[in-house]
Amino acid sequence: MDYPEKLAYINQNLLTKDDVLESLEKYREYCERSQEEGWSENKRKIMMKLLNKFWHCLNHMCFPDIQSSDWFYQYSWKPDGIVLILGHCDGVECDEEGKMTSMESSDHIVLAEVKCDYLTVEEYAEKYDVTVTAVRQWIRRGKLRSAVKAGRDWLIPELADRPKRGYEPVFFSWEYLPENLKTEFPFLKKCFELVMMQNDENKGMFDLILRNKQGKVYDKRQMNTKEREKLELALISEPSVQANELRQDIMFEPAKERRAYLYQGEIMTEDKYEMYQKALRTLKENNLEISTSNWFYDEDGMLIWGFSAELLRWDDGEEENGESRQDKIAVLKHGIVIPAETDFMDKDCEYHSAAELCDSISADMISAYLAVSNENEGIKEEILKELDLPEEAAFESSILYMEDMEAEQLRDLTVFLKFFDFVVEGIPAKNCRLAICLMNWERESQKVKSFLECGWKIRSIDQDAVLAYRRIR
Repeated sequence: MDYPEKLAYINQNLLTKDDVLESLEKYREYCERSQEEGWSENKRKIMMKLLNKFWHCLNHMCFPDIQSSDWFYQYSWKPDGIVLILGHCDGVECDEEGKMTSMESSDHIVLAEVKCDYLTVEEYAEKYDVTVTAVRQWIRRGKLRSAVKAGRDWLIPELADRPKRGYEPVFFSWEYLPENLKTEFPFLKKCFELVMMQNDENKGMFDLILRNKQGKVYDKRQMNTKEREKLELALISEPSVQANELRQDIMFEPAKERRAYLYQGEIMTEDKYEMYQKALRTLKENNLEISTSNWFYDEDGMLIWGFSAELLRWDDGEEENGESRQDKIAVLKHGIVIPAETDFMDKDCEYHSAAELCDSISADMISAYLAVSNENEGIKEEILKELDLPEEAAFESSILYMEDMEAEQLRDLTVFLKFFDFVVEGIPAKNCRLAICLMNWERESQKVKSFLECGWKIRSIDQDAVLAYRRIR
């Protein structure tokens, strides 16, 4: 996909758990009040019950850790429930205004599904205050296609609404069809998909479009009402056949409220993108440059990432050798990525927890680590709540440790802290959710104030030290 296509795709599809939950919340509101769809109150109540159950299911579900934005989420109704799938985008097409008009997709994986109850013919008749005979006629005439054959009788999904007047076009599909059906209807021998609709000119006739396994049309034919009813009844009686009314798949799905941007391969929300661009302009206008270096070393069998970062200012004046001078105005010292607990599963590793590793490196580091984490449980619950992090982040997140940040003037430290997101881009901290910085409270009170003004949070460790921390990813 080129840039405009990719941009249209990420803004018109659900790519994260937050996208799905936000969309689903608005869809619930729509279903509760909308009169456009013509649902009966019985159906609306069942829909709301299923949507509430579905939302709670997804809210507590761990979504896959997808590294590529080419995967998207989509929820949709089935005849007997609602389903969330994960699909892969193979390509999109856009119109002249940049709106996505079509998408090729493959590799659909069902991630979650909530189903409704099934009713007997008698229970369904009572629910809609009609006779049992009327319900059986609806099934025989192809007006309750979601009904399932159970022995000699039928079960009907609670989600199935009372049929409306007129004929609804239908799409049948299957992977396998029994030989007896192929014998009874020989034209189905090569068929895997069948579209059936009422003829526009003669309402007593019905048009059939037959497709083979590759989805190509190989035959078209017409049937009268009696022939059509016989075929439909045979197909919905077969468990391997799926019936979808053509209008059934069309459902309202709220658009994303926050527009996303693509910047250097990263998807950014509109507010983050604007902040990023503003920061870049500030760096350029003030002749500032961020320099980072990182390395790793062996700590008794565990590879540890270390890093440093500097904020430099270019002097417009020239030195005698004709080159501009760089001044260090702020420095991040002794940075280390404390690995997530999952990195300690290797049997050859001498450390069994991040706490053991920190303790072996530095007394200050273990103090800082234990202030925000439990020895074997990762980041503490109260810290997760303060930073609005998911529960799974407690055990899966690495932590960025900094011994100190130095600056000749407090305003330079403030500038450095504001550009800290750029610092993170230059160090191996992609799995980090937390940054901690150990400082002396009494001697560094003005520095602590700078941290607070820049959105960092402060938590006391003891009388002599504080911990500054904030969310990174």
